Amino acid sequence: MTRTDTYLKALLKWCNTLKTLFLCASFATFSLSITPLFAEMIVDNDYGWSLDLPEGFSVADATEDGMSYLFSHDRLPVSLAMRLYNSGTYESATAAFDGVITKLPNARGERETFTWRNTDCALGTFSMQLNNTNYDGWVTSVELPSNRAHLVLLCYADANTAKACEQFIVSALNSLAIDRGSYYEPGIITAYAYPQGEKQELNLTINNRTIKTQLNAADVEAAEFVVACEYAVLSLYAGNAKWQEAWQRYYRAIFRDSYGRLKRVAFDMQNALAQDAAQLNSTDAAQGMAQLLLTWTQSFAYAREKNAADFTSLPAALLGEGCDCDTRSLLLCVLLENMGTKTALFVSREYSHAVFGAEVASVSAQENARMKAGDREFLLGETTAHVNMGLIAQDFSDTSKWLSVELP
Repeated sequence: MTRTDTYLKALLKWCNTLKTLFLCASFATFSLSITPLFAEMIVDNDYGWSLDLPEGFSVADATEDGMSYLFSHDRLPVSLAMRLYNSGTYESATAAFDGVITKLPNARGERETFTWRNTDCALGTFSMQLNNTNYDGWVTSVELPSNRAHLVLLCYADANTAKACEQFIVSALNSLAIDRGSYYEPGIITAYAYPQGEKQELNLTINNRTIKTQLNAADVEAAEFVVACEYAVLSLYAGNAKWQEAWQRYYRAIFRDSYGRLKRVAFDMQNALAQDAAQLNSTDAAQGMAQLLLTWTQSFAYAREKNAADFTSLPAALLGEGCDCDTRSLLLCVLLENMGTKTALFVSREYSHAVFGAEVASVSAQENARMKAGDREFLLGETTAHVNMGLIAQDFSDTSKWLSVELP
């Protein structure tokens, strides 16, 4: 693997091929002790890592010491192997990568090393032959910051279908988190493919104030890569019983990728608008800020994005590209979360609509439309009509037709 975007960009073309692969993988079920944050979220509290896997993975095998697991998927011929090595077993993530590859039957691999989350990492591709079947896949190896242990993940498929499954494989590995901060930064593969570099100046006008801020020059392209990859995965669940969980994971992945990208933007906004927000609501400045930003997004140009996902990336929306309700709502979630206000996203398949919610006080009893996400209630914001926080059209008021997306 070389540090070019060409190989990763080719993944964007495989969405339609991936949709056709509904092959079943058989597996036995083993128990796995985890902390369930979301439907397919795997959390290892002892070693401090987690995976937000696509729906349908189950444990197919495991070692008695709990240091190795094999996961199989119920719809795609994709397997995910996980191996932990205690501190001192390997001197680096590269050594752990090489050590695993040399132990696989008839295997070869290519890798590059880099730093992600201020820790040593290796990322690459591999192939192996097992029981006369050829397999291709991706490997990532990281040093866990909490205890300097090494985690190696291998996600692979039969060589005949591996290319078509590659977006799915990338999505699974890109969901890795190695500390709490990982929930708010681009995933390991995205971070490798689109490193931070040149800054792009950006001027925003909110409440008659000009706010000077910055994005990374690669943010739009990187964010669009994540949207395309995750939508390819989401498309697999259109007729599946777990379509709701798949939608929630889709928006969580975009939120995670964009949160860090927009951190500077949110900081500059908060500095520029803090006094205005306090004047707008002297008893709850957070509600005032949410209202200011809601009014701002209501003035965005409306457009349906011309891509398979029909979703404008959040950095692109900031740069003036037209967008729809789900982009605007998720953008507000990202910005307000960066400012310290808890939010949630609400989407409706029946209404073909999205709104956001903020954990703020109501201005009046009449402006108090709320929905629950988990055990919290959120005041709703409608981004496509010029109405205040807490107001939503009567036609959209049936809460049973809304799906809540809890954010980390």
